[in-house]
Amino acid sequence: MMLIPLVLGLAEVQVSEPEVVFQSQALDATAKFETYRIPALAMTRRGTLLAFAEGRQSVHDQAANTLVLRRKLKNGQSWEPMQVVFDWSPASLNNPTVLVGSSGRIWLMFQMYPKGIGEYTVQTGFDPLTTNQAFLSYSDDDGKTWSQPKDLTRIVKRPEVKTIASGPGIGIELTRGKHLGRLLFPFNEREGTSWTTYSVLSDDKGVTWQRGALTPKPEGTHPNEVQFSELADGSVLLNARNQASARQRLQAVSTDGGATWSSAELRPDLTDPVCMGSVIRVGFKPDLLAFSNPESTHSRTNGVLKLSRDGGKTWAKAAVIDAGSFAYSSLVALSEKKIGALYEQVTRVNGREGYSLLYRQIALP
Repeated sequence: MMLIPLVLGLAEVQVSEPEVVFQSQALDATAKFETYRIPALAMTRRGTLLAFAEGRQSVHDQAANTLVLRRKLKNGQSWEPMQVVFDWSPASLNNPTVLVGSSGRIWLMFQMYPKGIGEYTVQTGFDPLTTNQAFLSYSDDDGKTWSQPKDLTRIVKRPEVKTIASGPGIGIELTRGKHLGRLLFPFNEREGTSWTTYSVLSDDKGVTWQRGALTPKPEGTHPNEVQFSELADGSVLLNARNQASARQRLQAVSTDGGATWSSAELRPDLTDPVCMGSVIRVGFKPDLLAFSNPESTHSRTNGVLKLSRDGGKTWAKAAVIDAGSFAYSSLVALSEKKIGALYEQVTRVNGREGYSLLYRQIALP
């Protein structure tokens, strides 16, 4: 894999050439699905990369979506053929969010929309024919097979809420402090026309789950698609899309393991065109975090990697991952000096336009 050096500021960061992981039918006539979107990337305890996506019958968010996966073994030179994880069509499956536990178990949270129901026609309550549902599955064999999904809707959703969404991206397991071993999935919900975020957590290795508190938010902001990262002092950082006019991301901190949150704050140093972004912990010494999103106020372009060495208090641009089209992204720490990025790009080939999900490696100095 060729690495391209990019010198930004005082550091030299190397970004590899992209690998195509998923590609829409408009760009690849052999593709199984018309559109692939919503990347979720993780590395298992065995070093296998797991790249999840929604395989869609059209570009629409609820288009009889299927959850699909490609694996890349440790030291592997290529991605394995695509596998269908769950296909419940004509219902739509959305928002794959993967959590790799210290035990080796891999959790996959996702949502279901019934046939003919979309984000803005879904109803409140719990009727499975008219409401948004949440499910959880797991794999104990490195992502090869998955358990029968468990319906968690009545646990993770309030009855007055219309939509819930995990991630998309990743969940985390806390590795230090009072809540060591806690599993955390990031969620957002929509009640009426208002969004906010919360956690879904387990303190018994996934046997039982509960909702955390809603994130307080300033008036005029709407925390939406969200990711968590553990900090060196045991607290948890929340980083969210803002479904509002301010073209800035939102951050909050939890000092009780993700159960409750400080009020979300707008971040002028994290410009965003209203899009999903990714944040991960790379290492504790120093407290190194990585963040990716399209750095723009008006378009999903100019995908950047930013680093923080102070728990998300400040961010500095480290590299341009892709200067062109760049939408949703999911990062994974491959080591304390190397990051993997799976991201969406809208590409035009021979007059036809479609989504590609591309993977790059980023080597830190």
